[in-house]
Amino acid sequence: MPAPAIELAPRPPGRLLTPGFTALLIAQAGFGYAFSSFFMLPKFLVTELGAGPAVIGRIMAVYGVAVVISMPAVGAAVDRFGRRNFLTGGAVIMGVASLAFIFVEAVGPLLYLLRGLQGVAFAMAFTAGGALAVDEAPPERVGQAIGIFGLTFLSMNAIAPAVVEVVAARAGWAVAFATAAGGAAMCAVLSRRVRDSQTLADSGPVPGLWEVASRPSQIRLSLVVALVGAGLSAVFTFHQPWALELGATEVRSLLVAYAISAVAVRIGLGRMVDRAGRRRVSIAALVPYVFAVAGMAGLRPGGLALFGAILGVSHGLLYPALNAVAVEGVGIRERGKVMALFQTAFQVGVAVSALTLGLIAERAGYPAAFLAGGGCVLAALILFVASPEGRGH
Repeated sequence: MPAPAIELAPRPPGRLLTPGFTALLIAQAGFGYAFSSFFMLPKFLVTELGAGPAVIGRIMAVYGVAVVISMPAVGAAVDRFGRRNFLTGGAVIMGVASLAFIFVEAVGPLLYLLRGLQGVAFAMAFTAGGALAVDEAPPERVGQAIGIFGLTFLSMNAIAPAVVEVVAARAGWAVAFATAAGGAAMCAVLSRRVRDSQTLADSGPVPGLWEVASRPSQIRLSLVVALVGAGLSAVFTFHQPWALELGATEVRSLLVAYAISAVAVRIGLGRMVDRAGRRRVSIAALVPYVFAVAGMAGLRPGGLALFGAILGVSHGLLYPALNAVAVEGVGIRERGKVMALFQTAFQVGVAVSALTLGLIAERAGYPAAFLAGGGCVLAALILFVASPEGRGH
């Protein structure tokens, strides 16, 4: 029998950490652990399956393609049918797919299928959870709410890779995958305690997906976000094989430093996103982002943590700031679509980057892939500064 939903009292003006928001964060932490565990997948592919950069790029891209295909439909459904069931469903799918990695013994259809299922699971859980977070937030604290919601993933970006690498070394990858499935199961159970704050009795029309997606402002922001996703994908997809090629044996330090620094800036500077201006914060964060991605071309042994820290500060501020720009003035019946389109654009960049940069790395080496990824982030900075969204009008 599912646990009863938390009964929420009316939110006091300006209050963010309501019981509903807190319950959501705890549930998402479980999903975040399962999701973040697979940041170590490139190491599994190299050490256990003997995969090269092009194969790694294709496998990681399958996840992004699945997100891109499923996210818009999920966003529309979340607005029409409510949020909570999609959060639960995404957690269940993630748990099953994570556990099934135990049976992966070679690069083949099962591996691609499971990464695709994980992409669908992420689309469901992240879209529903993000919409719930915005629903709970006071309008003047939306940027901070998105940032705190993202902390549940970012904190697990540090914890999960560190745990996975140690567990895989001592007990084997099967135990690591089973532990990831346990995190998703925790989310599925706890999500039933999150009340769906969107009521189907809300009056007014529900904007169509194409109506929202075709707005000029949405198109411009989608392109910016896609370019940022391409840059982040370059680092996350290829830093492990690049470091292994340079002689490293442990490669978790970049992800750990990335997550710790991102969490730190969101806790310490979370209110700044809204107070200093979401556009100003976005531009300020994009500058070091360019150097963090392109600079990976000159990586030296022991330098992973430094690049992870710079990237964590940049992304930790940029993502909630840009997301808040995207949802400004958006009604409750279209927030799911906007959140879905934002993440879809990001995953388009991730998928295209993984595919194309994998080929570049195969032919010209990993440094060329990182330089190309840095160029994508530079293009995002130029486009945003020149756009009405970046100028604030």
